[in-house]
Amino acid sequence: MNPLISLKDVTVTRNGDRLLGPLTWQLERGRHTAVTGRNGAGKTTLLRLLRGEFPPDLGGERVYDFGDGPQRSVLGLRRRIGLVSADMQDFYFLHTPRVKGRDVVLAGFCDTPILYDRAEPGEEAAADAVIDRLAIRDLAESEMRTLSTGQVRKLLVARALAPEPDVLLLDEALDGLDAASRAEVVELLDLAGEWTTLVCAAHRTGDLPGCVRHALALDHGRVLAEGPREQAVRALAEAAPDVIACDLPPAPAPERFDFLLRMKGVSVVADGRRILDDIDWEVLPGEHWLVLGENGAGKSTLLKLILSLIAPYADDEKGTGTVERLGGMTMDEARPLIGVVSPELQAGYARELGWEVTAEETVMSGFRGSVGMLEEPTSRERIEAGLWLDAVGLKGLGARRLRHMSYGQQRRVFLARAMAPGPKLLLLDEPLSGLDPASRALMLRLIERLAEAGTPLIMVSHYAEDMVPAVNRIMELAGGRQRFCGDKEAFERARSGR
Repeated sequence: MNPLISLKDVTVTRNGDRLLGPLTWQLERGRHTAVTGRNGAGKTTLLRLLRGEFPPDLGGERVYDFGDGPQRSVLGLRRRIGLVSADMQDFYFLHTPRVKGRDVVLAGFCDTPILYDRAEPGEEAAADAVIDRLAIRDLAESEMRTLSTGQVRKLLVARALAPEPDVLLLDEALDGLDAASRAEVVELLDLAGEWTTLVCAAHRTGDLPGCVRHALALDHGRVLAEGPREQAVRALAEAAPDVIACDLPPAPAPERFDFLLRMKGVSVVADGRRILDDIDWEVLPGEHWLVLGENGAGKSTLLKLILSLIAPYADDEKGTGTVERLGGMTMDEARPLIGVVSPELQAGYARELGWEVTAEETVMSGFRGSVGMLEEPTSRERIEAGLWLDAVGLKGLGARRLRHMSYGQQRRVFLARAMAPGPKLLLLDEPLSGLDPASRALMLRLIERLAEAGTPLIMVSHYAEDMVPAVNRIMELAGGRQRFCGDKEAFERARSGR
């Protein structure tokens, strides 16, 4: 039996940068494969090459054979190669917020982001079967704008599986999901492995379905190791890391506030669904908070309230909730003093600038709170941008455009963007998503050092193990309500008693 996809002496080059290769590799039917490697190793580039989004450079050979004879063009085959990626998720957040989840799943049959024509009855039945198997009927009937990151990811997995593809490409498909959701999706992917061949790019080995037993480890675009999953992962772990932590730039003089954040009786309702319900919360100087909760618990909505991207809901019975920031400043006054790292902000650079902006320009834009550069930076801003890029392990990459950086490298650029202006409060929405183990460890060390240097943190995460030692307060959300809000020791005692 011929391989599903064959690559021979393939390289991929973009704007003079070689992103992948030379690489020779074959994907055999039923041999589910993990693609591992650090940020920038070429994992996403390989998946885009396999799907036909990138052509190989001249001299390389890519051949598809799904049972109808070999062909070099991907024309007519895209529906037979499913994909779930972070870039897809960003598109839905930015461009189609009012589309219903079921239409997103149905669009998978057309390989288009949204549904342009009425689906065939057989396609509707197949989509509904996957939706029911994933137990996401409530998500399918909801608008995308009302869903959390993890909830949208479930819909994208359903979208990829609905057409029953020959190959399913998963680019960090489980990143951003809570433990329960990850287990549900992994179980579904194991079932999917009975009728399709999986290629999974993942940083966390726990994010790989059990049926994936083969691995391809990449390093700087080349094959570092290939073979049984454990062997390839071990070879990657033994390779010398190329990311090192640098000294933090000097911190600005501290500024005292009576409180950093104060919410009273805050609720948020969308499409008749109460996303947050009666939140009372105060963040004081010297406190570092971790906000926990499953997908859909209201964590991202909470951060949007802090940033005034949405307003508290006025309830006839309870009145209007209030949100105050930095001792009572107006939002216009507080905005330049609040640093943010979030998937939405990162996606905004894709929407507004198409990633055609350098790492240095991205960091300098943080001084204006803008997406991209709106005016000429000062010499001090250029210096601070360089210092913070060094601090997050991206020394020498200031001139590189975001388009040519991995998702994890981009995330570190946005941490530098948040910190360069010297914020009085730092908001971190899933800051470790998309990072390989080495980069995740670096980011955790950086966050801890920022806290030690006096930067107050509010960090949102699905993973309690991502808590840095400096965290001394925890709020846990469940169904939009506060399950716990208090000091870390009390939270750990309460959790051990559950």
